[in-house]
Order: sequence, then structure tokens, then C-alpha cells
Amino acid sequence: RRVVEGVTRVSGVEGFVVSSSDGLPLFSSLADKELEEKVAALTAVLSEVGSRASTELGKGEAEWITVNAPDGSGIIYTKLGQIGYLAVLFNKDTRLGVLLYTLRDIKKKLETTH
Repeated sequence: RRVVEGVTRVSGVEGFVVSSSDGLPLFSSLADKELEEKVAALTAVLSEVGSRASTELGKGEAEWITVNAPDGSGIIYTKLGQIGYLAVLFNKDTRLGVLLYTLRDIKKKLETTH
């Protein structure tokens, strides 16, 4: 859990949800439990659709899926191996390169501990 919480140190990150592949929240930094449940459920659906699309197009499994809103905010979804999925909510001021680097670092750390 501590490894994943590192994503909140990226400027502009509003919160995260770690969920099971079934779309159930495991833990998060969000105070709003209803939002946490919505994000977890949507993560399972979008991650499955994104990975299937990537595989069907011959690109292999998707590393992450990004949903961007017109105001520059968005959500990035990524698979965390056997743990499940991580969804990170960010605002328009987030530097996506820094966020993606942080996500790769989190995934590497989790791979070496599990």
C-alpha cells in the first residue's frame, strides 16, 4: 500500500483507487466512498475493453489507459499484476510524463515484492 501511495506526491494528482479485477475497491486515497466504488467499477470495465482492443489490434496488452476530459483533467488506469488495477485521478496541472514515470516505478517495485 505504501508503494502505491507514492503516486499522491505527483503534483496535480487528486487521488487513487486500487481495485480487484472484479471492480471492487481494495483501498484508496479518496474520502468519497461513493466515488471510490464508481472508479473501481469503471476501472474493471475500461481496463478490460482497453486491453482487449490493444490485443486485437496486435499491439499486445495495454500498459495503461488514459481518459482525458475537456478541461485537461483525467484518469489513468493500469494493471498491477496479481493485485488488480490502479486508477489515478488527476487535474489539468498534472505533468503526465512525471505521472507515467511514477506509475512505471510503482509497478517495478510491486513486481519485485510480489
